[in-house]
Amino acid sequence: HDGLTVGQSLTLAAVGRACRATSKRGFGPWAETTTLGDLAGVDVTRLTSQHFWDQMHRVPVAALAAIEAALVERVLTHFALPVDTVLYDATNFFTFLATTNARATLPARGHNKQKRHDLRQVGVALCCTRGGPGDPAIPLFHQVYGGARPDVRVFADVLPLLRERFVALGGGLEGITVVYDKGNVSRDTQATVDELPFHYVAALTAASQRALMTEATPQFAPLVLSPEETVQVYRTRRLVWGTERTLVVLVSPRLQQGQRRGVEQHLAKAVRWLDQLQATLARGQQRRARATIEAQVAERLRGQHLREILDVRLAGKGRALTLTYTIDHAALDRLAREWLGRLVLMTDQHDWTTAEIIGAYRGQAVVEGVFRTLKDPLRLALRPQYHWTDQKLHVHALLCVVAYLLATLVHLTAVRDAGYGGSVETLFDQLATIRRVEVARPTARGRSRRTQQLETLAPLDARLVAALGIPT
Repeated sequence: HDGLTVGQSLTLAAVGRACRATSKRGFGPWAETTTLGDLAGVDVTRLTSQHFWDQMHRVPVAALAAIEAALVERVLTHFALPVDTVLYDATNFFTFLATTNARATLPARGHNKQKRHDLRQVGVALCCTRGGPGDPAIPLFHQVYGGARPDVRVFADVLPLLRERFVALGGGLEGITVVYDKGNVSRDTQATVDELPFHYVAALTAASQRALMTEATPQFAPLVLSPEETVQVYRTRRLVWGTERTLVVLVSPRLQQGQRRGVEQHLAKAVRWLDQLQATLARGQQRRARATIEAQVAERLRGQHLREILDVRLAGKGRALTLTYTIDHAALDRLAREWLGRLVLMTDQHDWTTAEIIGAYRGQAVVEGVFRTLKDPLRLALRPQYHWTDQKLHVHALLCVVAYLLATLVHLTAVRDAGYGGSVETLFDQLATIRRVEVARPTARGRSRRTQQLETLAPLDARLVAALGIPT
């Protein structure tokens, strides 16, 4: 194994992933342009794709959770990071595995969030700290799952694993609040959460709470979240699935505008289709039965509240069918005023203020940001995966999560110890401009004395150089 332990090889792979996402075949050529080989005391030209394949192959999938837990525990202790409100979400990543590849059972076709429905995908569930001013989100747990499994079923399977991870981290479960979105909520999953000792903040679909929506509309009250933001909210306590919960109905102007645009886009598309059908019927060229046309119209009006906005009528029979439709603009305005933009939040933290409940739920943006970073094609790049066995996919996902963790900790050190104000991406771009040179100086004996030094530290100030331990 080229003189390296499995841990050393995986560490090098994670460092490389944090700096520049390459294939395992491209790792050596990239590493030759860096000081990584000298720092690690390794001939990077020998680190081929076969080397990484062999080393990754030696890691049992069953050992990955313990490896991750040990790393996270050390990070939380060393950087004194709290674990109180944690964020959970799941997403999928497409692969390039062929349909005929039967050695990997995890990848499967499903609804891909990157719109690559033609490719097999794998899912990754992630739980991370909420972070805060100056502190980033730290991944606490991840789980790779099959690409055809819905998020809500995955969440039910992950909950016991989350409990094990929180116990392993040594924190009191009663002091932890897990935040998750409506895509992970069902009666069964919530029943599982209710049996666990930690708290929760979750979202419910507005469609499942129609009576609450009607009740909330005339009772909204303004809530100042910040000097720049005031929102309309309604708060109550009631039984949901047999348990009393605190519910907060929130009107999000941004969500309201986005949903209205979506309804208007679907309305315009439906109107274009109806115009074409209307013209076809007017020419007497329609040969479909009336029942068939009615079924097609009903299918076209499914979703996006189109049935509430469009009134479509068919008259006549045979080839003498005619179609008319009207758009109820008042219904569209009423829909936007009384329904669109509503968020329903649910929690057992009855003593929290409404602002605290909303703030906790909005933390979901943090874990979504982690996923966006993991999909960065230049760094980390958990997808697309080229590994073609389940075991390699599991190890690859761990490497990417560890790479994210390493990059985040470099940035955290810069922020805490040097007051750095830029992003992780900006910091790594600045570090990448630093070059080390070897200088040959002649001596009195006619030989040259070779020394190494950094060419320039221009992008970085002295505090940042000291904080990151960059040798000058």
